Amino acid sequence: MAYSVENIEKAVRQFYYEASAQQEAHAWLTTAQLSPDAWSFSWHLLMPDKGPEVQFFGASCLHVKISRYLHELPAEKLEELRKQLFERLLSFANGPKMVLTRLCVAMSALSIQTTPEMWTDAVVSIITTFQQAQLPNVESSRLCTILLELLTVLPEEFFTANLSKVRRGSVRYELNKGLAHVIPLLQSVMVPSSPPEVYDQAMKCFSSWVQFGIPLNESVTLVQQVFDALNNTDIFDTAIECLVNVFQQPEAYRYPISLKVLFVNILSLQGMLQKAIGEHDVDSCHSICRLVVTAAENHTKLILECALGTEEEKLHAMNLINLVMQCSAMPGHFPTDETCSELAFGFWYILQDDIMSSDHELFQQYIRVFAPVYMSLVQVFLGKVAYPPEAEYVQWSKEEKEQFRCYRQDIGDGTMYAYNILRQPLLAYMCSMLCSLAEKSSLEEISWQNVEAAFYLLSSIADNVEFEENVSLPIIFSILPRIPFNNLTLISTALVMIGAYAEWMNFHAPLLGGVLPLLLQGLNNSEMAMSATMALKDITRECQDHIAGYANQILTASQEALASNVMKSRECIRLMSSVGHVLSICPLADIIQYLNSLLTPHLQQLQQLVEQPIVGEPSPDLSLTFKNMGLSSTVSSGPVYVMPSASVRNCILLKVNMLSTLFGSLNTNREESDEEGREKPKETPEEPQPVMLILQQVMPVIKAISAKWIADAAIVEAVCDMYKRALRSLMDDFSPLAEDVSQMVAEMYTAVPHSHLLDLAKQLLVLFMPNDSYKPIGQRMFLSLVARTICLAENGAKDNPDVIETFTSTMAQLLKKCHCLFMDETCNLLGIFQIGVVGMVLQENPTVKSSCFFMAELINSGEKIPPICDIIRAHGQALVERLLRAIGGESPRAVVDHMCDVLQALNKKYSEYSRQWLADLMANEGFPTAKVSAKDKETFVKFLLRERNNKRKTRELVKEFSLNCRGLIGTEYGAQDVTL
Repeated sequence: MAYSVENIEKAVRQFYYEASAQQEAHAWLTTAQLSPDAWSFSWHLLMPDKGPEVQFFGASCLHVKISRYLHELPAEKLEELRKQLFERLLSFANGPKMVLTRLCVAMSALSIQTTPEMWTDAVVSIITTFQQAQLPNVESSRLCTILLELLTVLPEEFFTANLSKVRRGSVRYELNKGLAHVIPLLQSVMVPSSPPEVYDQAMKCFSSWVQFGIPLNESVTLVQQVFDALNNTDIFDTAIECLVNVFQQPEAYRYPISLKVLFVNILSLQGMLQKAIGEHDVDSCHSICRLVVTAAENHTKLILECALGTEEEKLHAMNLINLVMQCSAMPGHFPTDETCSELAFGFWYILQDDIMSSDHELFQQYIRVFAPVYMSLVQVFLGKVAYPPEAEYVQWSKEEKEQFRCYRQDIGDGTMYAYNILRQPLLAYMCSMLCSLAEKSSLEEISWQNVEAAFYLLSSIADNVEFEENVSLPIIFSILPRIPFNNLTLISTALVMIGAYAEWMNFHAPLLGGVLPLLLQGLNNSEMAMSATMALKDITRECQDHIAGYANQILTASQEALASNVMKSRECIRLMSSVGHVLSICPLADIIQYLNSLLTPHLQQLQQLVEQPIVGEPSPDLSLTFKNMGLSSTVSSGPVYVMPSASVRNCILLKVNMLSTLFGSLNTNREESDEEGREKPKETPEEPQPVMLILQQVMPVIKAISAKWIADAAIVEAVCDMYKRALRSLMDDFSPLAEDVSQMVAEMYTAVPHSHLLDLAKQLLVLFMPNDSYKPIGQRMFLSLVARTICLAENGAKDNPDVIETFTSTMAQLLKKCHCLFMDETCNLLGIFQIGVVGMVLQENPTVKSSCFFMAELINSGEKIPPICDIIRAHGQALVERLLRAIGGESPRAVVDHMCDVLQALNKKYSEYSRQWLADLMANEGFPTAKVSAKDKETFVKFLLRERNNKRKTRELVKEFSLNCRGLIGTEYGAQDVTL
């Protein structure tokens, strides 16, 4: 197909100026630039009379052809191509810029593809050609800029070119030879007398070669020339980018002497930074801080070494750290007034990590030097983490507030790193500061922001504080009542801090009396309820052995808060966890009395919600199911698939989730701790578990909810979660309800399959199948689940991948722990096998992973369950066929790894059969795809059978075969078609 210049110009215009035809034009132009005709029409598109868009496309075509299809040209034409390209490049010396740049890229591609075999000393040749060029209409500075741009893109093209390992090495060697000519050229033009555009392009060129790998010891003079360029505002940004690349060059650490020299240049920026701060030049501040931090965080080990070196080295190291500190302490509030302080977070982490990982002797020396530094950092953090004045904060946008929230989290992490260095002195400082603020508050009004900042930083280090700490923290918590809590944010942060130290308080129980009133007070305020309930949950869980004296206080406040309707749903649910923890230590009679008072209104409301009439008739099939559940009278007035209002649904979810959370935390058989902190069983006579008593009471209404809302996944999930938490709390004590719940699960799943029902069924079976009395009902439930899932897989597996995923996961676990379930002669093992096969070829990665794991487990279970062996022998070839088709391209590449386990299991357990199955299938022409040859298939089968005991090798073989089947072996990964 011939491509005329006129048609190409038309397509280019369509691409740029006709939105409706853009996609079609792009596809056509892409095909055109890949065609052999592009070698000829590209030059016509670069004629002076063409538009810049057309010229750009012509230059792009040349780059694509040279970089990827140079083999289409005879070797004798390469010299002519180079001359022609040089001529055309120079003809665009005065622009357009985008065409010139693209021609530079094409020229660099030609040098990369032809050096050294057909173009020796390419770098020297390029420099010489430009130096000898005589163009009267082009200024010498412009010619110099073009040369520098060409030299700039040369290393960049090297990294993007598709080269073999051997060829890449030879090209790198040639470019390294060219460095001897590039460096002097750059030194000669990076002088104050050079035009700004030349200096600018020279720094870009230097930056590009730095990333290629200029040894730092050979370029110190050049780097210092770049530092000089920082004084020129026209090229300031380019100089910053260049220097950043210099200091983050991976090999720079090999040249510590050169780095020490350049650290002096970094320190010279302090005056420039101070000037930018004074002039409120935010952009310059950000650029300078970025450079300072880059230099510091990429060379922390050298800084540590200098800190213990000579006096001069130590002075430079500490001055550099102080300069980073100045960046962290940038005046103003992040992110509205400044954006520099966040840049240094990485440095402070890396520095402390290097200190902490040093040997003991060095560690002690580092601590003496850097402890004052990190103490200063904490003082900086206290100022930066504080909220701005309220009048200013209310004017911030949502995005700015979110940025500040994330920034505070980073400061919290930074404070934790500082604590690793400082330990007790940090706590002592915070304690002193809070004591001072508390005393000051009795005389005058203090800034709540300062107190809140201290609480926030204390929360951040809570996980690292030793439980034995008994010097500063007791004082801090004892002065809380003296703090004027006159701001909601301050109170919320204080509550969070209390919760963060819940584990520590378990070892300092007397302090509970001072903090609990603050927590309970927060329950009655909607804006503080989240922090209060989270902290109370942590305290009641971690300090359960010490809250008996406060039980009545906590339970009364919790009941009042739940009755007040002040809290949101998630706070109500969370509060029930605290209630459960507290009740677990109370006498049974008190528990029952409290629960009757607390739960009765909720259960009555739940019953009313279930009984609300709705219009319609239930599905006939489901009516029978509900009748079997004993619920026909409850749900006869309403349908199943026509849902009541959202408010009713949400209220039901709230009540069920509250019960669920209560069941998860209420356990009167919990273990206690002795005087030495060791756990011991609770010594009380056997009493009924409160969770069992509640369950027996709520079972009828839960059954009604399950029936009426069986099509609502969220409600079914909530009900299942409630039973699972009750199971974990009761364990064997759940047995009186196991039969009823199992029957309910079977009937609900038969009506509408939900993955959550399968998970609940698995827990019931694993826990109770060893009991002879449960085995019949457990077996019936199992067979019911299997039958319904087989029906689902036959009719709608693609629409229910979550059910298939959970079913196969459940079957895999039951094969391990309850294989007796599969021994029943009525168990449809073939149907279970087919579900696994269906799941393996679905598109969802988690479903395929679960199904493959199950199939591998099923294959390996043949010794325990003999009928499985017969199924594998009879249907193994069909299984292998499905696997190979999936591997060959019918399934996404991301799931291929999972299928290796199934193949390996077959090869190990049924090696002779596998050999025959693979041979028969691979003998079919075009199987699994036409893109693999008979030799490829033979090799794959041979090695697959040989490596059947090596999972890693099997995966490598299957992955390579899959790529081969998809036609991806040998593809030029990373190559990009540059059209426009």
